[in-house]
Amino acid sequence: MNRIFVSIASYRDTECFPTLSDLFDKAAHPERIFVGVLRQLAPEDDEAYRATPDRPGQIRNITVDASESLGVCWARHRIQNELWAGEEYYLQIDSHTRFEAGWDETLTGLLERCPSPKPVLSTHPNRYTPPDQLAAYGYPILTAKRFDDNGILIPAASHYHPLQAKPEAPYPAAFVGAGFLFGDARLVREVPYDPYIYFQGEEISLSARLWTHGFDLFGPNEVVLYHDYTTDRGRRRHWSDHVDWPMLNRRSMARVLHLLGAVPSTDAEVLQELDRYGLGQARSLEAYQVFADVDFRCRRIGMRGSDGKFPPPTPVESESATLGQTFHQVMVVENRWSASGTRSGSGSTLTATSALREAFFSALREMKIRILLDAGCGDLNWIQSVTTELELYLGVDLVEAQTAANRVLFAHRKNHFFNSADLCHDPLPRADLILCRHTLTHLPNRLVTPALRNFRATGSRYLMATTFPDRANTDIAPGQWRPINLNAPPFSLPPPFRRIADGESRHGCFLGVWKLAELGP
Repeated sequence: MNRIFVSIASYRDTECFPTLSDLFDKAAHPERIFVGVLRQLAPEDDEAYRATPDRPGQIRNITVDASESLGVCWARHRIQNELWAGEEYYLQIDSHTRFEAGWDETLTGLLERCPSPKPVLSTHPNRYTPPDQLAAYGYPILTAKRFDDNGILIPAASHYHPLQAKPEAPYPAAFVGAGFLFGDARLVREVPYDPYIYFQGEEISLSARLWTHGFDLFGPNEVVLYHDYTTDRGRRRHWSDHVDWPMLNRRSMARVLHLLGAVPSTDAEVLQELDRYGLGQARSLEAYQVFADVDFRCRRIGMRGSDGKFPPPTPVESESATLGQTFHQVMVVENRWSASGTRSGSGSTLTATSALREAFFSALREMKIRILLDAGCGDLNWIQSVTTELELYLGVDLVEAQTAANRVLFAHRKNHFFNSADLCHDPLPRADLILCRHTLTHLPNRLVTPALRNFRATGSRYLMATTFPDRANTDIAPGQWRPINLNAPPFSLPPPFRRIADGESRHGCFLGVWKLAELGP
């Protein structure tokens, strides 16, 4: 039976002992529970602050003078570094928590039901009032509540699934609550707690770090534990005892704003060890903002972010996901293909496509194309003058930031729809024509074949794709470029029934047109 490590950072809290007692008493298998407690105590704190249940070998303690404490994230960091001993699961709670019976079985069972290879369960729990008055009033949904005056996004449980309308499974989330965080202990290794965050910004920075490292966030569809939110029982806070806390907080907030791309900093104190406690490479910060429907730089919260409605997770460890990150870096971050009026490269300028646009429009009319699926749509720079004549234009692209920008830019065109998609694996809509211009040229051979198979599976009538006759298909790494010959091995499509010159004839580039039904299964 896999072990569960529970991290508890306790600052002068008399509730720590009842929390520990309830944790073990309510566990279905208390023998699997191991706890790391870092108590921050003042000399005058009596036994009520210091008491520990008699659990030899299962409770590991560090006690420090409260005057030496640097805040809650510093404490959580020390617990991970000094008290975690490789247990398979990691649960992070506050020192004022209560539990439902069988909480350990419930959490591990919920984690298994999350449709992700790297799930994390988290929320702001329901309330309890000491000593043990529990109030279950729903399943909390973490939302982007507001930006504070310093520009830090504050997640909060602004909405609840009613108890009588229990979700069928853990539901997708974009934010975490630091007082209830449960997952595979890989998150300790891959996303170690940042000791330089003081308090404000702890949750949003951890949310972005987990997500960009490839972890998927979920809200639990069971009431598992409870948190004490009362402020009138005399519990001391770090900022109550430390006159230097404003300096720690300012430095911490500057770190969070830099990490999230809102306000860059050059202060060495702000940026220390950011390579260790920074964002991941599995997904981009821009993709996280699209997913969470927020904009850190502009301090914008969109409708989904405010409502707490987020899409189900998508795989991040696939080759196509890596390719998406490559194109995002090239097009969005660096604008490496910078050309006149377009981020999609010199082949998409109006000058380079002047002859192509006329021939393409003629082909659409002759083939009676009313619904066009543009597979690798980019920014529509060259094609937008043509798409107004269609009944329906469907643009898909691997770069989420590009499709998000297209939705805004072309919102006035009510026949235009955009979505992010992996051409090799995601189900695509049916159309009269699938256009795939200068996209397969960036894919290695092993990804071109699944893309062609995926096009055929749509039931669309025609495929129009870039091809270079009389060229051999040298292989490339994902994201590089080479001329592709769809008639040559390993693809070996039959000759197209129509060809449209694309660019200067000396380049030998064409858009070939095939009847998809004739390309085999």
